Amino acid sequence: MFFRQRRIRLWRKCSSVFMFIMLDGIDGCGKSTVLQTWKDYLTEQGNAIFDLKNYWQENNAWPDLNEIKSYDFFFSCEPTRVGVGQVIRRDLIKSGADYPPLAVAEAYSLDRLILYSKILIPLLRDGKCVIQDRGVSSSLAYQSLQSSELTFEKIAGLSGNKLALENRPDWLVLMDLEPEKAIERLEARSDKRDDSLFEKLDFLKKLDARFRSPEFQKLFTDKGAKIRLLSAREKIDIMKEQAVNLLREMTS
Repeated sequence: MFFRQRRIRLWRKCSSVFMFIMLDGIDGCGKSTVLQTWKDYLTEQGNAIFDLKNYWQENNAWPDLNEIKSYDFFFSCEPTRVGVGQVIRRDLIKSGADYPPLAVAEAYSLDRLILYSKILIPLLRDGKCVIQDRGVSSSLAYQSLQSSELTFEKIAGLSGNKLALENRPDWLVLMDLEPEKAIERLEARSDKRDDSLFEKLDFLKKLDARFRSPEFQKLFTDKGAKIRLLSAREKIDIMKEQAVNLLREMTS
């Protein structure tokens, strides 16, 4: 009975208001652990979960909205894993890649434009809850460090980014972890090696500062988004407990 009551309460909340949560942070910060914790918790409460990442990987295609609208919570990620997003992951951000920063930014923007137009905006307008791994927040933080040409204003003006900011998340959750610790975790990985050009300590230090900067956060708070830090400095069980507590707060 408790599980059923909990599911109904979450479902009523998400079917009556715009609910969009974005999770971001430096490479190696523990996002994957938090996302899996949220999936497990929501499933235990009786909610139906649709994972876009898994769908893309299994089908190499976009889902039909009419076939997935019965789900309660939708988990998404950027870049996507189909079309432009697949090219970004496979070629544009691999270690050793040397594509012009503006071209990479435009590719992210196009991938985002397709994702929001085809999936996210229709879901959110239908009152669904969306939880996303990275997004326009990543572009603003990462790409603004790639070239002096890529100012916040320039990045925000690209079509996909403009659309994403117009449909900003209700909550932007930023993982809190020292860059040195993040590098240790990246180097210790055996099951997930992205070979990303961003996984360098000097870059992660600059990126951490960018995420924490008032100028960056103001881009979201000025539009009404709430920003929360989630510590990844704790032991994993404590971090998972804190992640679930935060999810409860955001969906209640």
